[in-house]
Amino acid sequence: MTEDPKPSRGMPRSLIYVLIPLGFVLIIGFLMLGGATVNELEDQGQTPDVLETEPAED
Repeated sequence: MTEDPKPSRGMPRSLIYVLIPLGFVLIIGFLMLGGATVNELEDQGQTPDVLETEPAED
């Protein structure tokens, strides 16, 4: 039987298979942390800094 060719450049597949779910978990954690911060500010009676824009004139 022939051996599978090994890639000569790039990341190994196993590393990619680990990084995709890890990135997903990090994004979800960042979103949850940001939401918790906004909720704490609203509980204290403050409003989070939001960029407010003027409506476009027709």
